[in-house]
Amino acid sequence: MSAAERTSSMRVCGNFNVVSSRSYAVLILALLVLWWPSRVVGPLDGVPFDSAADAIVLGLALPALCWLVPSFLHDRRAQAMLLSLFAWKVLATTTLVQDGWCARVEPSRPYVKDGTGAPHSWDVRADWLSADPACSAITTRAYLHHDEFPVWFFNLPAANGDTPHPGDWPPEATTRLTLKGYVFIKEAGALRLWTSPDVATRTSIDGERVANDGVTLTPGSHAIAIDAILTGDRWVLAPLWNDTDMWTKVIATVAPMSSIDRAVRPWGRWVSLVLVTALVVLAGWHLYTFVDDRWVVAWTVGASAIGALVAAVVPGRWWHFAAVLMLAVCALPVPDRLKNIRGAFVLIGIPWLVVDVVDNVYEQGFGRMTFYAPGNDFWEFQRWAYRIFLQGYWLEGGEPTFWFQPMYRWIAGALHVLFGDSSVGEDYWDGVGILVMALFAFQVVRAFAGFRWGLAAAVMTFVTFIAGPGYIFIGRGLSEISSAGFIYLAALCVIHARGRSIPLLFAAGALATFGVWTRLNNLPMALGVAAFAWPLSEPIATLWRPRSWFADAWKPALVVVPACLVLGMTLFALRTWHYTGTFTGMQEKQMRTLATWQPGMSIADGVSSSLSSLMMVLTTSDPPKYHNGSVPLMAGAALSVAALTGVGALGRLPLAPVLFTLSALVGSLAARGVAYTGRFSIHVVGATVAVLMCAVSLLQSRFLRPRTDAASR
Repeated sequence: MSAAERTSSMRVCGNFNVVSSRSYAVLILALLVLWWPSRVVGPLDGVPFDSAADAIVLGLALPALCWLVPSFLHDRRAQAMLLSLFAWKVLATTTLVQDGWCARVEPSRPYVKDGTGAPHSWDVRADWLSADPACSAITTRAYLHHDEFPVWFFNLPAANGDTPHPGDWPPEATTRLTLKGYVFIKEAGALRLWTSPDVATRTSIDGERVANDGVTLTPGSHAIAIDAILTGDRWVLAPLWNDTDMWTKVIATVAPMSSIDRAVRPWGRWVSLVLVTALVVLAGWHLYTFVDDRWVVAWTVGASAIGALVAAVVPGRWWHFAAVLMLAVCALPVPDRLKNIRGAFVLIGIPWLVVDVVDNVYEQGFGRMTFYAPGNDFWEFQRWAYRIFLQGYWLEGGEPTFWFQPMYRWIAGALHVLFGDSSVGEDYWDGVGILVMALFAFQVVRAFAGFRWGLAAAVMTFVTFIAGPGYIFIGRGLSEISSAGFIYLAALCVIHARGRSIPLLFAAGALATFGVWTRLNNLPMALGVAAFAWPLSEPIATLWRPRSWFADAWKPALVVVPACLVLGMTLFALRTWHYTGTFTGMQEKQMRTLATWQPGMSIADGVSSSLSSLMMVLTTSDPPKYHNGSVPLMAGAALSVAALTGVGALGRLPLAPVLFTLSALVGSLAARGVAYTGRFSIHVVGATVAVLMCAVSLLQSRFLRPRTDAASR
């Protein structure tokens, strides 16, 4: 292939190599600048993303735009804005005091295992690395509901590791909350504290106790101290200035302000808003010029609007009927330059993410914590995330040997660092994970059958996922979507790295390893990523031609991906050996419990048990039970098995996705998952749909196209 042909191929395929390593470095630096918390609190000021604007713009929209149109980050105007934002945050961090008041929570009994002081909130502006934080959180807003208070510690077990007792949760728990800080008043006015019956407070101003129903303050700086006892669960604690929200009218800080603070505060809170808004507008313009097609723009806007409406008014269990309508995108006239993975992101990815955002608004809201049911897997992940990030057990991860899947606890903690006490970040994370699976199906089928078939495969991935019980797992706080997302992204990296990029190949190996660390029984599927060493045009019939096995294979992928997995599992086993003295990558007790072949089983019973586990995965039901949403999974799996024969049209199916699909199913033959029906099917959705759509395209080309050609003649 000539250099010109290679460049053209990369452009058409939407190859990741179009984005240089330098661009990814710039992207990471840009996100660090955007996410770095500012001491001057205002809209779009950085982590934690505790408002709708912060969570949507900084937590999702800008990262997506930076990847979608990387040229935006090389625009000198964008670079000037980012440098200005960086300079502003450095200035604020080094010369200004922190906005807000210092909030410290003190429960009636210890909640945290190995805790030495007050519990933390997920607020990196507070003393989040201190064993006994002076400030559990920084208060910058009124608290109008109990899940807005900095009481995330209610999700932790008792200090002895047990599940919480009834008296540990509202409404039976009793918690002390103290707020300390300063206000700077320009004109005299009345400060009043609005509270609910379940919030008993004592307020002091400048060291003297005052009534909560209002006190007149003179111009100048005043020290505020509020001591509140929280009982029940009807909580309101909102300081009012002249009967309006104090936080929007008065400058409040954790320490007395200097003259520089007083000069900067009146306009400082708008700096981040202006610069980030300008960045969003510029990125949006780059996206518009990248698309530059009225049909694509109209479709994306219209599909996003309809998706938002569906998320707002249609119950989740019926979403797949609306998602099927997205197949209309296959009839859309799309210019050749958009017939790639980024074009697919614009056409089906943006509407999907809009659905995710709107659903989150209606289900949870922004800046509000989730009370997790004690004893469940997702509750366990949350308490381990706290132990890692807020107590410093970075290597231990919560337990010497992992009964529950390991890496998700680090993922959950990192998302809380960005999004605070809220679980919005986990919702976004899972939504993006499903999108990665859809883009994988698009890329495989596009290479095999063309762009429109690729779009259909992406849409059917969404439909299949939400047709079963899968939709309930978005934002649930479990590891399955994360593991699948890592592994499918690894496969995409190998596809796009093939023959050109060794660094991207090592990235694929790392991602595959992360996928296994996140869910250990997905190890066979992670190994299956190496199948993409063969081109997507390689037919499965090649298996019957041993002399041709490695003729078209990109041999580095066959070495690097398994080597990364071996290294990753070795490091994992070394960590277990460090804590237990046993060099193992698996928890032996869990392996024995979940194994499909139990000691004493006959061969017939063992085979039956393995097949039942496989059908549980393919039907997304336990016990296995057929339903419409399981058809693509069962059909894709059956076609993959049948394709191994290499007979007839089945032998033309692409080798790599067929082997990848089979590798995704191998784990279920050895171990059977329990609890949360449908969770163990998530990782096979993208692969089975890709194989199914490749087969349907073969069927269409064999039986329908000849008739069309004959009619045209």
